[in-house]
Amino acid sequence: MTPNRRWPSILAVGLFAAGCGGRLAGPDVLPSELPSLEAERARKPNDQQLLVRLGAGYYRAKRPAEAVAVLRAAVALQRTFPATVFLGLAYEATGRLDSAQAAYRSAGAVARTGSEKAELEARLAHLTQEQLKRFAKEAVASEARLRTTPAPNTIAVLPWRYLGTNQELAPLERGVAHMLVTDLGVVRSLVLVEREQMQAIADELALTAAQRVEVPTAARSGRLVGAARVIQGTIREDARSAQIRLDGTVVSTTSGGVAGRGSAADKLAALFAMEKELVFSLLGSLGVNLSPAERQAITERPTADLQAFLAFSRGLEAQDRGDFRAAAAHYTAAAARDPNFRAARTRAANAAVLTGPLGQSGAGLATLAGSQLPGAGLTAGRAIALRNAIDLVAPSTGGQIARRTLGGPVVRSRLAETLRQDDPNQIGAVGEILVVIPRP
Repeated sequence: MTPNRRWPSILAVGLFAAGCGGRLAGPDVLPSELPSLEAERARKPNDQQLLVRLGAGYYRAKRPAEAVAVLRAAVALQRTFPATVFLGLAYEATGRLDSAQAAYRSAGAVARTGSEKAELEARLAHLTQEQLKRFAKEAVASEARLRTTPAPNTIAVLPWRYLGTNQELAPLERGVAHMLVTDLGVVRSLVLVEREQMQAIADELALTAAQRVEVPTAARSGRLVGAARVIQGTIREDARSAQIRLDGTVVSTTSGGVAGRGSAADKLAALFAMEKELVFSLLGSLGVNLSPAERQAITERPTADLQAFLAFSRGLEAQDRGDFRAAAAHYTAAAARDPNFRAARTRAANAAVLTGPLGQSGAGLATLAGSQLPGAGLTAGRAIALRNAIDLVAPSTGGQIARRTLGGPVVRSRLAETLRQDDPNQIGAVGEILVVIPRP
């Protein structure tokens, strides 16, 4: 470069279009754009990218039924992250939660980044919570019409009742129920109802602690979830002997009577051994024959640390009331005390993705999917700013942009061609202006 030659000094090169850098977000489809997109679809019915933008536009315009129809066609042509995510969001808006979950799982197969996968996990976990509530409401609403006889090997476990004065131990109502479900779940001849499902029924029926141990209440709860038998029980604290006693009862939902009992008592430190004793006692009273492998699996303890289990139980309690931030903290504390506590580690990870507002609202997924909308480009107003900025550096290039783009939205591939950029996916709107100051 010769000293006498005047070259512009580029102080900021953000511009509206970046020739190098990361993949940039496209703007949302505005309701005013829908007619033109619909007309374009009539001309190109098999343009997958056009279908995705139209479907996303319908979703943003609160027209979810139309969005579902268009996005299903888009996914049939090619399964992409934005297509499957917006399809899931549209299914949610129409109340089809099962279909939404299936769409999100499909999106997980094409997700590329950690943030995409985390938002999907958050949305799936949130939908599970919503489905449990819906199931409970529908089960109670249709209770009078229940006529089916549940399979005899189906068992549910109600939250237990703590009878004591030390409120630090009250979360064991959930913890003991969780252990029972886990241990009974290894018996291949039994079908277990999820603990969270029974908790949702208890919440919907607004059962008090006292009602949870009433035989008629247990029978009713079991019928609502299609279980033939329900296990209920109490955790008693004997201050004089400093012992804890577990008393479990198996209730038949068909006869409404007691079908089996089991109990165990010892120091609190022996809680895990007591629970195993109780499980074997209940299974024996029901005449269930265990294989050696099943018996061995039941004897395995979730953790060797009682304080870790208490923290885990507090996490279950917080999760049941919808406080995922507190649940994540308790699960994390449990896993920190015992890194081998697998259930605590798993639930800590699952609860953590639910602590932010994006996971619960779906806004995070919509933002991520919207950033990948195909065909996104610059509006005419932004193209004018782009042309004016580039005119200061290369008037011929600015003129080309004006001729190619000012008649409507800039298509990425055409803008890339104008700027001699190989990858059109590197072109996008970032909302910054190129500042060009010629040297004096």
